[in-house]
Amino acid sequence: MSPPPNARGGPDLNPHRLPETASTALARQQPAAPSVRRRAAARRVPLAPASVFGPVGRRRSWWFTFRCRVCGAYQFGRARSLDAVTGERRAGCGHRVQVVAARIYLQPGTGAAA
Repeated sequence: MSPPPNARGGPDLNPHRLPETASTALARQQPAAPSVRRRAAARRVPLAPASVFGPVGRRRSWWFTFRCRVCGAYQFGRARSLDAVTGERRAGCGHRVQVVAARIYLQPGTGAAA
């Protein structure tokens, strides 16, 4: 039996009406795997060296500033400990960055800069 004609009188080439072959059935069952390059790019997060300022006076949290490597905007953040400053986080601009403590400034009595 031939496929039903289309509006112009020719055969209808709609892929939904074509008979299914072994290769189209296999392609429909297995989802396409993402490329290795795309997965590697999704994991790569740019480094953001930060200036970290220790607690002083009544302030008990650590402050840090860094520049987003994606858009160039300067960001400010706070953390309860020095270890909580470093790591992967979402910047205020929305980009994911890996914050690294490049410079640590402490209270004048404990040392000028680390």
